[in-house]
Amino acid sequence: MQDLIIYDKDNVIVQSEGKVYQDTTINFITDYGEKVNYQTVDYNRTTQTCWLNGEAFQAYPNTICEDILNSIDTLLEKQAKREYILPTLDELKDIKLSEVDTWTADKINGGFISECTGKPVRYDSDKDTQLTMQGIALNVSTERFANEYPLGCPVRGYKEGETEKTIQYLNAAQVYTWCADLSSHIGACKQQGWIKQAQVEAALSKEELDAIILD
Repeated sequence: MQDLIIYDKDNVIVQSEGKVYQDTTINFITDYGEKVNYQTVDYNRTTQTCWLNGEAFQAYPNTICEDILNSIDTLLEKQAKREYILPTLDELKDIKLSEVDTWTADKINGGFISECTGKPVRYDSDKDTQLTMQGIALNVSTERFANEYPLGCPVRGYKEGETEKTIQYLNAAQVYTWCADLSSHIGACKQQGWIKQAQVEAALSKEELDAIILD
C-alpha cells in the first residue's frame, strides 16, 4: 500500500503505515485540527510526487503533507471517537445477558464438591465428564458395570486440602450419589444465573448493569 494523500473540497483519503483514513474534507479538518492551505492535494510519499492546487512537481517533501501522513493514528482515533454511537440500554442488556450465560456455563463446568465416598472431594464437571458419568450411571445396576469396574468406577478429583488429583473408586451407590451431587451443583449454578438474568432485566441504567458483578 502506497503512502499518499488525496484531498479536495469534498473528500480526503490518507494512506500511511498500511492504514487508511477516508472521510469528508469537513470531518478531516476537524480530526486533523490544523489548517490546510490548499484546495487540492495529490501527494505520494512512495513515488515522491507532490501536486498542490492542481500544480504538478511541487517541492518534495512537503511539511504539511508529511505531518498529515505522520498523523494517521491520531486521525483514525479521532474519527473512531466521532463516529462512535453509544449502545442503547437494550443493547447493553443483551451484552450483559451473554456474559451471564458464559459465567453460568463456566460455573457449571468448573468443578463441584461431592461427599459420595464419605469425604469431600472436588470433581471435574465439564461436559465430557457429565456425559461419561451419566452413561456409566445408566449401567450401574447391570453386569456391565461389575465387569468393567470390578474395583469401582475410577473418578479423579482433589481431596480436601490437596493440590493434586487422585483417583477415587466409586461403587454403584457412590456413582448414583456422585451424579445426584452433580445435578444439584448444576441446578444451583443455573439458579444463580437466573438471579443475575433477573437483575439484568430489571436494570434501568448502564450504571445498574455495571453494578451486577459476576464472580
